[in-house]
Amino acid sequence: MPELSQPRSIWFDGAVRPWADAQVHVWTETVLRAASVFEGLRGYWSPDDERHYFVHLDRHVRRLQRSAKVTRIPFRLETDDVLKALTELVLDLGYREDIYVRPTAYLEKGRYTADASGLAGGFFMPVFPSPRERTIDAGVRCQVSSWRRSGDDTAPPRVKAAANYYNLRLARLEAEGNGFDEAILLNAAGKVAETGGASVFVVRDGVAATPAVSDSVLDSITRASALELLRELGLQVEERPVDRTELYVADEVLLTGTLCEITPVVDVDGLPVGDGAPGPVTRQLQTAYYAACRAGSSDARGWLTEGPRVG
Repeated sequence: MPELSQPRSIWFDGAVRPWADAQVHVWTETVLRAASVFEGLRGYWSPDDERHYFVHLDRHVRRLQRSAKVTRIPFRLETDDVLKALTELVLDLGYREDIYVRPTAYLEKGRYTADASGLAGGFFMPVFPSPRERTIDAGVRCQVSSWRRSGDDTAPPRVKAAANYYNLRLARLEAEGNGFDEAILLNAAGKVAETGGASVFVVRDGVAATPAVSDSVLDSITRASALELLRELGLQVEERPVDRTELYVADEVLLTGTLCEITPVVDVDGLPVGDGAPGPVTRQLQTAYYAACRAGSSDARGWLTEGPRVG
């Protein structure tokens, strides 16, 4: 994930505020025990309409609600509430380019109680400019990590919680320290799970496979979109356990996620994937994905939510 430039303002606990004013005390649960859940979604800029279109906004809000439920973090906003806040923030910032949005619900107090009367939480949402990453075209080199992905019986990956990402951070640091761009983690069973921020797909002989949601992975919204598009492209699609060695013998390996979008993997553990260049299925999927995300007012899939006109 690239460094994001600091915006001048942020949505914080009910209003657009200066970035520097978005503060919580160091003795809150979100600081002490990483008690927060979050989402990451994109808004694609349409020059013709002079507005952003947010991809799967409702699905992201519903997943945030589920994550908050599991972690007992108070969060009562609905999609319309988030869209209203997002509208105010987008108009304040005035970005006329693609953006990345990170809605976050956090726990201020409550420690280990599940009693709602003893819980207090908050909500913040920054927006950042988010240009297309270079690796989307060039591809990334991945290392299979020595760190295993946490399971549903430890720190459930289907919950998009900040605490879960320390596991992924360790893997990413290891990979980058060894000269790779990204880490691929295995689960407790030794099967492929996910990267530090993306789902993994392998393509071989016209069949695309990705780990099932029960294989210690995030219930990824971009992954679901990719499955839909791959089927439309005529590929057989499988959601199943994926062996480590399948990464080495695949014709193509690709990653899907909000920030990485559709990113080709060109090398795993020093072995070239296919011929070592982004493959045809990956390129076709990229074309189909961008066409859907940039459809603007012509959206026929129901993926997009219209943002405010930014003059």
